[in-house]
Amino acid sequence: MFDTEGDEWSTALWEGSMASGAQFGGPPPTTPAGDAGNNFLSNLLDVPLDAEGAKRVNEGAQQFKALAEGGGFSINEAGFEHYRKVCDTFIDGYNSISRDLHVLSLAAQMGGSDYAKQVSNFNVKVAVSDHESLVPNLELLSEGFKQVREALEIARKNYRETEDAHSQTFAKLRGSE
Repeated sequence: MFDTEGDEWSTALWEGSMASGAQFGGPPPTTPAGDAGNNFLSNLLDVPLDAEGAKRVNEGAQQFKALAEGGGFSINEAGFEHYRKVCDTFIDGYNSISRDLHVLSLAAQMGGSDYAKQVSNFNVKVAVSDHESLVPNLELLSEGFKQVREALEIARKNYRETEDAHSQTFAKLRGSE
């Protein structure tokens, strides 16, 4: 489903730090326990299709966004572009089928027999009847990917601000020599 451009995905250049102090560059490091942002990103492609999995992705995305908003996560442009592409692929794919998903909420005219009506009603139930159904879980996943996308924007801003601060510090140090 996602084009990760060969091995580039696993070797996306990351720089910055998470709240735990993990440093990024080259292949993703082994994540220390409690490193929520890195754990979340490393499992981003493992998209669940069940209600519990969709809920976990959405909750993880909320925590990930809060981590970025709190300044606990930053990402360089190369890393941002790789993860943005994954998020946009899911979001764009979901948006392109959303009208078709709406059709699933309508009972198909399958005939007048009791069995035909049962099958038609079952199809609607599977698609949209409750939080265990396909459409609500796809909507939840889409919202989660949107939050991840927002978190990545914030994390990229965090990275740029850190880079600017370091550049100013180095410029001052060079000026005092």
